[in-house]
Amino acid sequence: MAFNNANLVYFTGTGGTARVADAFEHSFKKRAIAVQRTELSGLIEPVVFGDVLVLLFPVYAFNAPKPILEWLKKIPQARNRPAVVISVSGGGDISPNTASREATIRHLEKKGYDVIYEKMMVMPSNFLIGYDESLCAMVLHATPVIVEKVVNEILAGERHRTQPYGIDRIASKLGYLETIGGRIFGRRLKVNEKCIECGWCEKLCPQENIKISEGRHHFGNECVICMRCIYGCPQKAIVPGIGKFVVLSEGFDLSKVEDRMNHLSVYPRISSATKHSSLRGVRDYLIESNCFQL
Repeated sequence: MAFNNANLVYFTGTGGTARVADAFEHSFKKRAIAVQRTELSGLIEPVVFGDVLVLLFPVYAFNAPKPILEWLKKIPQARNRPAVVISVSGGGDISPNTASREATIRHLEKKGYDVIYEKMMVMPSNFLIGYDESLCAMVLHATPVIVEKVVNEILAGERHRTQPYGIDRIASKLGYLETIGGRIFGRRLKVNEKCIECGWCEKLCPQENIKISEGRHHFGNECVICMRCIYGCPQKAIVPGIGKFVVLSEGFDLSKVEDRMNHLSVYPRISSATKHSSLRGVRDYLIESNCFQL
């Protein structure tokens, strides 16, 4: 399947999905495929461009986040335009996330897109349970390799569609309750005494949910719990009022991990790095990359 140009559309909170988009952009461009890249942040109008649409998103509550679904409502009808749907999670393609792409694919097909390929990619976890630095580095190293494999398969005309578990379809439907939870979580965010009123959070919130007026922060109803403000605030001045247990106490900064991994020459075995049963999907992902010893 030959493409001259591709449209990468994605939502990212703390940067993991953006890294996956980076890998796709690099892989396409080295094959002389032009790329238009659109991050869904603020008010973004639908983009009509390219021989193939690659839609990427982090998994939130077993689904695509609200900005993806809102964007899908706006896109015009297509005539069998090929599309690729890439979800990104810290756990991999295991239950309860196997149905996380289903609603997105259904929306695209209703708009006339032909979804030729779907895939779960893995990025370091920023929710509930974090990775140690070695595992972060392994996942970051493996992802461009797996993206290369995916792009090769797409260009070779291979179709790849998955069958979610039935129980995960139920989880996906229930996951939409996160919209309510997001509003509550977002409105209960607090600013502590570390704040220097730099305006970083207001400028960088992808949902434009934070406004600063007369020295006071106002949090609206559009929060999707992406964690960007909490982990990204230069002063670490934004803290949750509820749900503190979901925030990693050590913080989350992919750029710092990437800086440190540049000096890492020896990786642990996959079996050692993914001992915990919750990392089964991550283990499968690392094995797929064929970058590390089992």
